[in-house]
Amino acid sequence: MERRVRLPKEPGPERRASVRYPLTLDVRYSVSHRRAPIEMGLGQLIDLSSSGLRFVAQGPPLEPGLKLDIAINWPVLLDDHVQLQLIVTGVVVRSSGTEVALQIQRHDFRTRSVGLNAASR
Repeated sequence: MERRVRLPKEPGPERRASVRYPLTLDVRYSVSHRRAPIEMGLGQLIDLSSSGLRFVAQGPPLEPGLKLDIAINWPVLLDDHVQLQLIVTGVVVRSSGTEVALQIQRHDFRTRSVGLNAASR
């Protein structure tokens, strides 16, 4: 699913402290719970900044106040061959239909595990 980013017709004063970067990447999310995730889903990243992100969620609406864990397959390789994931934890601050805005509380890059086929090469 490809999504085009709409730019404002007339740029006005930016109220956000962090620059948003338009990115179209697949995301996996789960609603955080103390013992185990209570809901999981897939989505598509719209934009990302150092303090927040926006994505389109597939599935039921995500209400403001929910704490989410989000995994984003990062498009840049570490040392030209190691796949990475950006893991983000945050709180839903806005939700409109399937579009969700999240305030980032914590983020971390992790290496992605490779499948058995790739490991045996």
